[in-house]
Amino acid sequence: VKSLGYRAVMLEDASPLNERRQLLIRFAITCFLSMNVMMLSFALYAGFFTNLDAESIRYLSWPLMVLTAAVLSYGGWPIHHKALAGIMAGKPGMEALISIGALSAFGYSMVQFLAGSIHLYFDTACMLIALVLLGKFLERRAKDQIQEDLSHYFDLMPTKVRRCTPHFPQGRFARIEALQIGDHFVVKTDEVIPADGRVLAGQGTVDESTLTGEARPVERQGGDRVQSGTMVSSGQFRIQAEQVGPDSTLGHMLAIMETALGRKTAAESRTDRILRAFVPGVVSLAAGTYIVLLAGGHAIDTAFVRALTVLVISCPCALGIAIPLARVAAVSLAARKGILIQDFSAFDRAGQIDTVVLDKTGTLTAGRWHLQTVVPLDDQTETELLALAAGLEQDIDHPIAVEIRRAAASRDITPLAVKAIRQQTNGVEGEWMQRQVRLGAAAFMPPDDMTPTVDPSMSPPEGTPLVSTVYLAIDGKRVARLDFGDRLKPRAVATIRALESRDQATLLVSGDGSAATAAVARQLGITNAKGDQTPVQKADRIATLQTRGHSVAMVGDGINDAPALAAADIGLAIFAGRHLGREAQAVTLMRGDPYQLIDFLAFAGRVRRKIVQNLAGSFVYNLISIPVAMAGWLSPLVAVGAMLLSSLSVTGNTLLMMRAEHRTEERRQP
Repeated sequence: VKSLGYRAVMLEDASPLNERRQLLIRFAITCFLSMNVMMLSFALYAGFFTNLDAESIRYLSWPLMVLTAAVLSYGGWPIHHKALAGIMAGKPGMEALISIGALSAFGYSMVQFLAGSIHLYFDTACMLIALVLLGKFLERRAKDQIQEDLSHYFDLMPTKVRRCTPHFPQGRFARIEALQIGDHFVVKTDEVIPADGRVLAGQGTVDESTLTGEARPVERQGGDRVQSGTMVSSGQFRIQAEQVGPDSTLGHMLAIMETALGRKTAAESRTDRILRAFVPGVVSLAAGTYIVLLAGGHAIDTAFVRALTVLVISCPCALGIAIPLARVAAVSLAARKGILIQDFSAFDRAGQIDTVVLDKTGTLTAGRWHLQTVVPLDDQTETELLALAAGLEQDIDHPIAVEIRRAAASRDITPLAVKAIRQQTNGVEGEWMQRQVRLGAAAFMPPDDMTPTVDPSMSPPEGTPLVSTVYLAIDGKRVARLDFGDRLKPRAVATIRALESRDQATLLVSGDGSAATAAVARQLGITNAKGDQTPVQKADRIATLQTRGHSVAMVGDGINDAPALAAADIGLAIFAGRHLGREAQAVTLMRGDPYQLIDFLAFAGRVRRKIVQNLAGSFVYNLISIPVAMAGWLSPLVAVGAMLLSSLSVTGNTLLMMRAEHRTEERRQP
């Protein structure tokens, strides 16, 4: 970064206000000096109409030269520094063109000054620097507004925490770095929760809008989990830390956003290749214009001014910031909507999606399993079977495992000691009393002639419990059937209908049994459904669709569906409260609402249109402006003004998108 002429600082040390203040001071001093240069130049211009002797010309030219040197050295220093760094790194940008133009005008004027001529361009050199500084100041203000939402997320991590210790059981403030997993801490109203954890005591409401985009506070009480980065709206909590620092939800979220901001898309790489040849090409055109005009018999002054105009009217900056600026805006806007972007190229691919593959459990259904029945299939009792199942699921972080442990605890059943527990693609297995035990879907079990518990011809009314079944097996023999109840998510049906209205085919896949999957598909109106699918089989199904020419998006839970998410053109994970950032998805739907898929696809379309507008405007500007400058229809000052307007138009267009999205979000808030 330093080799390119920029200064790298830690995010917490960055101060946009200080940068703007320094830029404003530099512009003000430069502008004051340039105004004096312009006033003296007016007096010199009078020589075109009134004969000035050599002494008068020299008397006026000396202060012009000194003031211009001050402008170029002080006001132009950041420009020259970045120009030189870019040239040395082989990546010259807009600063290189401005620096070459200003120094050329100064050098040419020095030659004319020594020759006693009144054809001086000190004022042009000064105004080039002054106008560029003005443009950079205005652009900095607009960029800061675009980055403001993004900076808000990086400001969420508290620097202190009210940590509880034996000596201070009510909590005492300590540095956030002192908080460890297992520590207790207290948060009160209007404080940000600094770590993921479980509420031990207290009750109140929590604003989770920073994670989910949902402004309505949610109630939390003892036993509930809370995430870092959320704010206590009312009440007070005593919380046990489970994940802290970079491993917390907020830590993962910030890391993901930084990754998305730093990862280039294919379109941006193509633009970079164009930019690498852009500046040398413009310099060549300017030099060619100068040589051709001289060869054609034009005056040196005419040739120089026209070449200078070609240099300063081109705008590589607009091309260079068209996509990066849109990326910053899109990532921060998506986060406000509760959509976490891990791979910005997902915005490009979203416009090509024609097929959406959806997981069932936790994606379209609530995933809040309730153990309805434990049916013994052998001579063991229900209590023994539930104790064995709880022991097998003791270290597994899955909705079914959580519900089995909860059900066992509610009946005062102690889990049995199961060893060598291994989580597989469609279940879990381990060893109990030197016997092999398995718990999972029917496809994870040994072959059996038992009929499914759900009749695929039956479709339950919308909103009624959906039944899914898992089996428990000992030494290859099924010994129990566990039936779990679940419900469709509130907007699951609306999601499917919205996809159909977009002419996007839907496919439901699930690791649950075929009968249960078919029942859910029928309730959702999905005609293509497949149950008993392992994560690898889901990925194979996506690969098959892709070989047939389809562009596929996969929506799943982010953990069990990792192979399918990685195989899809776009992987979208439903956030379930844990393991953020460890999965293979490009997008995470933080609210857990499947309709956020529709929100993302629509938003991605608006972002793509904005990027196309920025790129198209930049290309058209350069294609038109450079030939116009070569034709001699513009002066250098008009040219640099046009260049600044081109750059500002890209920034302003992106800012308009942000303001439009903010207004839309405000109208949606209750």
